[in-house]
Amino acid sequence: MTRTFTRIALCGAAILSAAACQDSTGTSASALTRAALAAALSSVPVGYGDLATSYVGTTTAAASSAGLWVGGGRDASFNRGELMGGGLQDNFAGAIGFASRGGQRGPFGGALNCTTPSFDAATERVLCADVTSNGVTSSRSAQYLTTAGAVQQAFDTLTTNSVNVQSKVTGTIVFNAAADSATARDRGKNSWGRGRGPVGRLLGDTSTILIASTAINSSSSRTTTGLASGSAQRTVNGTSSGQESTTGTSSRGSFTATRTVGDTTFGLIIPVVTGSTSYPTAGTVIRSIQAMLKYTNEDAVALVRREVVTYDGSATAKVSITENGTTKSCTRALPRGA
Repeated sequence: MTRTFTRIALCGAAILSAAACQDSTGTSASALTRAALAAALSSVPVGYGDLATSYVGTTTAAASSAGLWVGGGRDASFNRGELMGGGLQDNFAGAIGFASRGGQRGPFGGALNCTTPSFDAATERVLCADVTSNGVTSSRSAQYLTTAGAVQQAFDTLTTNSVNVQSKVTGTIVFNAAADSATARDRGKNSWGRGRGPVGRLLGDTSTILIASTAINSSSSRTTTGLASGSAQRTVNGTSSGQESTTGTSSRGSFTATRTVGDTTFGLIIPVVTGSTSYPTAGTVIRSIQAMLKYTNEDAVALVRREVVTYDGSATAKVSITENGTTKSCTRALPRGA
C-alpha cells in the first residue's frame, strides 16, 4: 500500500471534497491492518442488495461470487470517489426518472419484485418465496394500502398509495481457499470476491485467507407513500441493520472480524415530475459502518464511520462524515457526483 490508512478510509480517494479530506500521519496500526479495515467500508454484508436500503449491495442470489469485506476492496467504488457501502443508490440521488407513459414508475415506485408473490391473509402482506444461495436465505414481503388505508392483495398502479417493504437475510457463508479460489486463467472472476485475486481472499496486500466462516443477520423496513395516481410527491421513511461475524485462519494466523452496518431514512420527499428526474427536496439519510479485526496475539483494531446526507431541494446534497470521532463537512453533486 502506498497511502496511509487514514487517507484511504477518510478521503476514499477524494470521496467527496478535497477541501474536507486531508492526509494524517497516524501510526496506531500496521499498514496491513489498516488496509483490511478500509476495505470494510467499501461494501456491505452479502444479501444487503435484497434489503430496502440506501447502500448498493449484492443480492442473496449473488452470494457465491460476492465475497466479504476482508477481501481487500481495491476495486470497490468507495475508493473511486463514492460514499461507503458500495455508494448511494440511484433512488436517493435523483438519478431515476418518472416515465411519462407506463413503464418505470420513478424512484421508490412499483410493486415488490418477485417471481411468484402470494397474499397472506393473516398478516395482510404479499410474500415472496424465500431465496437461498450459498448458505444465505432472503425473505421479503410487502403491504399495499390505498389512500383510505384499505389493504390490497396486489399492487395497483392507480390506487396503491402506500407500500411497506420488509426484508430479512440470514445464514452462514463458508470459504475454503483450496475449493473456492479461481485459477489464473479466469482472473479471479469466480473467486471469493471478484477482482480480489486468484488465490483466496486477500487481507490487505499480503495475508491470504485459508478458511473462514461468516454469519450474517440483516433486516430492513421501508414505507413509501404518495404512490397513487395524481400524487404530487413521494415520502420515504425506513431503516436497515446488518451484522456480520467472521472467524477463520489466514497466512497471518487466526482472526476474528465483525462488522455492523445500518441506515435510517426519514422525511425523504421527492416531487413527482412526469417524464423527468426529480431530486429529493427534503429529508435525511444516516448511514453507519463499524468494523473490528483481531488476529491471535495481536491487538484488535476498530473503525467507525457515520455519514449523514441532507437534502434541501437543490442539485447538491450536504454530507457530514464522522470517522473515529473526527467530523468533516462535504457536499455531493447529484445525481452521481463525487
